[in-house]
Amino acid sequence: MEQQGYIIEILDKNTAKLKMQRHSACAACGKCVTSSESKDIVVEVDNNIGAKVGDRVKVNMDGVNVLKAAFLVYLTPLAGLLIGTIATYFILNSISMTSSIEVISFIVGITTMMIVFFILKKRDKKFREGREYIPIITDIVSSGKDISL
Repeated sequence: MEQQGYIIEILDKNTAKLKMQRHSACAACGKCVTSSESKDIVVEVDNNIGAKVGDRVKVNMDGVNVLKAAFLVYLTPLAGLLIGTIATYFILNSISMTSSIEVISFIVGITTMMIVFFILKKRDKKFREGREYIPIITDIVSSGKDISL
């Protein structure tokens, strides 16, 4: 997935903040800072080509990594909910418990989903520090000196 945006801040030798339009495939993966009303997002990007503040750049994020991130954020907690609910239902049914099986199964499913969310949140720092899910600047379209923000 390739997009364009403007460098708004240089964080360190290899990382910059980029302001760009939110893409339809862009969801709450955690790699950007945005409000739900805004169409612009701010993303940390890999800046190995030395872009400077104000430069308009092309960024690329491998489609496979976008799918992996979406899987982690959306499907893993859903799997926890389903596995917790279904497993509890069948376990309680097999021990011949008759009262409130559905309610208990639902509560265990929600609890399992919350545990998965907490595990993901605990590992969030590792995901953010990893370079696997960070977009990479591939080209400088125009220099900040050529344009006015």
